[in-house]
Amino acid sequence: MSELSTVVDGRAASLRLAAVGALGFTVLYLLHRIGQGLGPDDAAPATVAAYQASHRGVLLASEVALALALLVFVAVPAGLVPLVWKAGQEGLAVAIGVTSTVFVAMGFVSSASETALANVGDERAAVLALNQLQGRVPVVFAFTALAACIGWAILRTGLAWRWLGIVSLVAAAVFLLGSIFSVLGPTPEGRSSIYGIGLSILWTLLLGIGLLRTSRAKA
Repeated sequence: MSELSTVVDGRAASLRLAAVGALGFTVLYLLHRIGQGLGPDDAAPATVAAYQASHRGVLLASEVALALALLVFVAVPAGLVPLVWKAGQEGLAVAIGVTSTVFVAMGFVSSASETALANVGDERAAVLALNQLQGRVPVVFAFTALAACIGWAILRTGLAWRWLGIVSLVAAAVFLLGSIFSVLGPTPEGRSSIYGIGLSILWTLLLGIGLLRTSRAKA
């Protein structure tokens, strides 16, 4: 095998790794959100406690799905960072690595608070504190930065369709607005957050498909 063939095969393998990470995350995170359901009708501690008690089993199962999703997501920066670095975009490669690390870390913090909330019972003060915590963990801020970095990387290095790079930057702007509302809003999470969740799932799905398509073109 020639040196050029080795380089091409290595690039295709890295793209496939990132694609598998994005697609695997999409499936597992979707299962997590299905398990979470629409949530309680309001943020009153009594309502939240009742909802957690009646859905405890499926909520805990959804947290397992989330933990697996975050572990699988590690394949995304593992595949993309070397490619972006070799393309001469060293700073952007570091940014993808850092934002991915922060996103996964914040995801586990959120999962831990949600798991604690499902297990706390009817302790109203604890329910109030944990419900606020799980809704205020800045996961969306991290996801915003990650989507922006990957979108810019797509535009600079051709990792996937160019339009996906533009869509990623637009999605990052939408996620940023959601991040701000999650901090300033009177309740941890509103029913309108389902739209942002849907957009994030669609984005990771498109990212995985786009990277997989590019990997096949490079093979």
